[in-house]
Amino acid sequence: MTAQPRHIPPAADPAPHRGRPRVSRTVKAVGATVVSAGLVAGGVTATQAFAEPEQSTQQTPRGGQTAGSVFANRPVADTDLAAGASSGQQFSYWTQGSDDRMHLSTAVLLEPQGAAPSGGWPVVAYAHAPAGLASQCGPTQSKLTADVATVSDLLRGDYAVIVPDYSMVGVAGSPQYVDYGSTADGLVDAVSAASDVEPSLSSKWAAVGEGLGAGAAVQLAQSAASSQPSGLDFRGATATTLPVGYDEVVTGLSPRSAKVSAGTVTEVVYTLASVDSEQVEPLLTQRGRNLVQKARQVCAPALTKAIGGTNLADLVRKAVSSDSALLAELRKALALPSSGFSRPIMLSQKLVDDETDVPASLQYVTTAQLASNKVAAKTYLTGDARDADRQEKAAQADFLKKLF
Repeated sequence: MTAQPRHIPPAADPAPHRGRPRVSRTVKAVGATVVSAGLVAGGVTATQAFAEPEQSTQQTPRGGQTAGSVFANRPVADTDLAAGASSGQQFSYWTQGSDDRMHLSTAVLLEPQGAAPSGGWPVVAYAHAPAGLASQCGPTQSKLTADVATVSDLLRGDYAVIVPDYSMVGVAGSPQYVDYGSTADGLVDAVSAASDVEPSLSSKWAAVGEGLGAGAAVQLAQSAASSQPSGLDFRGATATTLPVGYDEVVTGLSPRSAKVSAGTVTEVVYTLASVDSEQVEPLLTQRGRNLVQKARQVCAPALTKAIGGTNLADLVRKAVSSDSALLAELRKALALPSSGFSRPIMLSQKLVDDETDVPASLQYVTTAQLASNKVAAKTYLTGDARDADRQEKAAQADFLKKLF
């Protein structure tokens, strides 16, 4: 997918690399300089951008600047491993960003305990719900309880787990808030890079997506089979807390927008902060400008606190629809596919879910299931939130096992 919006200000890195050369592999610059990365002891240990930006932004392309190739890697200390992990590798890798240029992104590979099967550990890429644009907002630093629990559950299910930080070194903005396709491509690149960091992994892999990360998981179920490099075998995906209708919230943003939850306002502010400032600033009120600026610096909990009682309508003085180019870009980037899947996907929706529009999500899940025999629709006939969570986790675990 050609990532949208196209105008995220690029870092001073190599000349644009059009197209995604996934099949052609290059020599890895694994011995490159690294700087220390913050780690979460006993929790998720995805990397913070530890590849030295000054060493990776020269104008002359170096060997290894190919999507999915490794720039640097190092082992995770035993004391910093997530529960259920036997070992881990932090690594930075090249991926094509929303601006169609090559950038460094970061991730961690965690391997489960016990003896690996003869074909190697099957791999799950965890497309978590993002928590901000700044480098400190990745799983390395944010310590989100849901992320820790999900990753540990996957490790105990005998999967090697790849967790990306999403953000790209030295780039203002991060594609996970404005482009499901770009985020999905980044996940493919992370899996490809991980196979070089740890060649004994199985070629079989799947994705688990949650929240806005579920948008990337849905995109993978549609496109990964054709976009992955040779040697990888994408099996399918699960998607929970589906971002159904989020595109309409963003593209419909105007001074007349209805009230939504503080969490949704937070996501919208981050989305606005991901778009080229020359496009978005003419639409913003002063309050909107202040929050967009803050969104580029702080993670979700702090931004939600700063938002307070601010509603969507308080963010803009002109509707997003007043800029036809921006409107088209956002519609394309945030569209959630409901057909054309090439691999199995489990679309899950609980009847009690404060983070989604439940009726709209149920309609989307039903439509997708009717449109494709690759879709397994899951709902849970309980009004108890804890019971619904338990049933959803069990359904996800069962679905993943059937993929491998």
